[in-house]
Amino acid sequence: MTLLKDYLKSQILKLEGTKVQEIQAKSNILVQNYFKISKADLHIKDIPLSAKDITHLDSMFAQLFQNKPVQYITGETYFYNDKFLTPPGVFIPRPETELLVDCAVEFLSQSKNSLKIIDFCTGSGCILLSIAKKFPNHEYIGLDKSELAIKTAEKNRKSLGLKNVQFFNQDIFEYNQSKADLLLCNPPYLAKHEIDSLEQSVRDYDPLSALTDFKNGTSFYKHLISNFNKLVKTNGIMLLEIPFSAVTDNIISINKNFNANKSLFYKDLEGKNRVIKIY
Repeated sequence: MTLLKDYLKSQILKLEGTKVQEIQAKSNILVQNYFKISKADLHIKDIPLSAKDITHLDSMFAQLFQNKPVQYITGETYFYNDKFLTPPGVFIPRPETELLVDCAVEFLSQSKNSLKIIDFCTGSGCILLSIAKKFPNHEYIGLDKSELAIKTAEKNRKSLGLKNVQFFNQDIFEYNQSKADLLLCNPPYLAKHEIDSLEQSVRDYDPLSALTDFKNGTSFYKHLISNFNKLVKTNGIMLLEIPFSAVTDNIISINKNFNANKSLFYKDLEGKNRVIKIY
């Protein structure tokens, strides 16, 4: 009889020397996801494996050996306070993006009126849905040009039981509908030449259209900022996640050149500018 803890040790040994990073953590996630157990149970309990269990686990670890992100193997990601579906082809939300939610929460906490919140490049919908769950009395709209992303966001909406959110399959460059009180966006901000230098698990599996504008990384920012007055209501704000790169300097220049809008930065846990607020 094979015990889970012994199987796990053997898989971790096999992964050593590969390009896979955070081997222990990722291996634990796969096993916990399959058995729906806690980290404590994983290490305390003697869980026997059936032939069926081993077949399923072998399949999951075979994908991990290919450096496939665990979020795509399990099909889900934890973000902010909830679990979201993130199948292959839908961008995996990063922990640093939770700051964008915090910034939105700060803004919405100061308002007693019902507001319209629009999230461009919504992906799995995790940003918008995390906010909508905390403030159910506002109107929420999420847009993405990926049909798969929108279908996934809608599934996540239903899973959370939220009825105040709508998702639409639309390119933000073609959006000309109503203005937002709060406009959010975590856009593709990598320059095309930066793709080759990405970690393999990101470069080979995350959808490229969610990573780069296939130009210099500023296309989305230029469009959003130059159309600020067309997209955002009076007294409204725009919150954009920004990279820690030369693109940030370009964003500041774009804002000054087009609107001379006021702006301020929010820093992440590493002290880096991560979100820009434009108002």
